[in-house]
Amino acid sequence: MKKKIMRLLGTAMFCLIMVANAVASDDGTVTDGNLVWLKNANCFETQVWPTARDLAANLKSGSCGLRDGSTAGQWRLPTQQELQSRQKNLQGFYGVRLNLNYYWSSSSFPGSMLDVWVVNMHDGHVLGLYKGTAAYVWPVRAVK
Repeated sequence: MKKKIMRLLGTAMFCLIMVANAVASDDGTVTDGNLVWLKNANCFETQVWPTARDLAANLKSGSCGLRDGSTAGQWRLPTQQELQSRQKNLQGFYGVRLNLNYYWSSSSFPGSMLDVWVVNMHDGHVLGLYKGTAAYVWPVRAVK
């Protein structure tokens, strides 16, 4: 019995390492390091960048499946680097749009006030996209 428990614990530890410390909870979030991500990666469908930024900033508990006690003003669009990091581990999320679908970042395209970096969740491809084009919205916030 003791060997069986140790084997199960070893398997559980391996699984935890494999998800790179991302912990999905039943409150509508996934915590990964010092960031909390909205578990539903498609709550807002596609939006132009100014709307995406506003939707993220106004997200709060009670919407998009959230039951985490968060308030408007705590959420934001992720940086380009945060999105690229997230693309490497999508476990625990739902609604993630792959293929030719891009997610907005908060990172401006160098030398342009009209473009923002977007990241493809299928392959991590990054490109500058005009703010008036529609892309997906995936809010993030800091751990409380």
